[in-house]
Amino acid sequence: MIRHMVLFTLKDDIEDSDKEYILGQAAKLADIGTVLKFEIGTLLDPTNPEYKSRIWSDFENALLIDFEDEAGLIAYQVDPFHVVFAKEIRERVSALKVVDFVTP
Repeated sequence: MIRHMVLFTLKDDIEDSDKEYILGQAAKLADIGTVLKFEIGTLLDPTNPEYKSRIWSDFENALLIDFEDEAGLIAYQVDPFHVVFAKEIRERVSALKVVDFVTP
């Protein structure tokens, strides 16, 4: 299985309605045929100060998407909806990191 992780922070000057739009579009990525599992999350703001000082907080949001194999990931990458979404999100982020892991 492949776990595709997209970590990102939206620009501060983006209107709330635009943030809602792009996160809504992100959720629609789950409908792409090769997606096995899709999750979207926001950064935990820990209440424990000791823990808060130890965690990495460079990104505010994460997309976690599972695919059966690399072929499924590649099919997702070239899906027309994903291509448009990727362009749209890149215009709205101040930080972005994409990482893929092979999982058992």
